[in-house]
Amino acid sequence: MRDLVELLYAYRFLGREFLAWLWFKSETEADGLVSVPQQEPVFLAVGDRMILETGDGEYRETLALQGSHSEHREARLGLLQGKLPEEMQLKMQRGQDEWQFTLKAATFEVKGLKNKNASAPQEGDADQEGYFFDQMYQVEAVSSILDGLFRAFLQIRLSPAWDQEEMPQLQDWLEA
Repeated sequence: MRDLVELLYAYRFLGREFLAWLWFKSETEADGLVSVPQQEPVFLAVGDRMILETGDGEYRETLALQGSHSEHREARLGLLQGKLPEEMQLKMQRGQDEWQFTLKAATFEVKGLKNKNASAPQEGDADQEGYFFDQMYQVEAVSSILDGLFRAFLQIRLSPAWDQEEMPQLQDWLEA
């Protein structure tokens, strides 16, 4: 049996394609509202930081972008040249919750998760336990949304609709 590292390496293209698909959906769905199976839709936007890569080993090329949305044009050009997202800052909102985090394609690691509406406890605050449980809720909520989005991505990625419908739309989006 292959070990976990080999499996992650062999299938990391799925994470990269997933990030590209999230970016596509965030810019093409009405008002940025992306459907999540068996959940409420979520507002999704790409943040100000992303890393795109192509190739492996010594032949790997990396494009790191940080800044305003005008940089997204350069990133789209990178996609057209075959580079795929390796890391992407995302912003999600559902109801009163508004999260920002970075998602890594290879491992689906969520880094720097923040909720704009959550407040950190002050020194001497008696409700440290409440703060801890709120943080766990934030992690669970984001994980549940990402799981649902990945499930939706895989459902279309593994169907004939990927080549017949989704890829032509994605190509049109890139070239716009």
